[in-house]
Amino acid sequence: MNTKIKYGLSAAVLALIAAGASAPEILDQFLDEKEGNHTTAYRDGAGIWTICRGATRVDGKPVIPGMKLSKGKCDRVNAIERDKALAWVEKNIKVPLTEPQKAGIASFCPYNIGPGKCFPSTFYKRINAGDRRGAC
Repeated sequence: MNTKIKYGLSAAVLALIAAGASAPEILDQFLDEKEGNHTTAYRDGAGIWTICRGATRVDGKPVIPGMKLSKGKCDRVNAIERDKALAWVEKNIKVPLTEPQKAGIASFCPYNIGPGKCFPSTFYKRINAGDRRGAC
């Protein structure tokens, strides 16, 4: 069976997990695959101007049509956004997590749906109550 179909994760992400990689390493690989790394501003699925791996702000300013960044600048923006997402997990998830769990929650809550939608979610309430199965 194709592991990507079974688990929704690529062989590269699964290899990182099997090797005991850190949450930042796992999250970087996952986001590179799912978001891509666009050096020119584009509209995301919700019509919001984004750049790099889905950043909506760069250096405190909103992404605007026509904005272009170097790959190096996107790498720095991506690292900042990744670190903010993982810090959110550390601050707001009150149960012990493995590195892959940290990466997964970071990609879902702060990175994808945003804290405003995560805080009232069943997922958030159940994970913090220790109900991992119910959170999924």
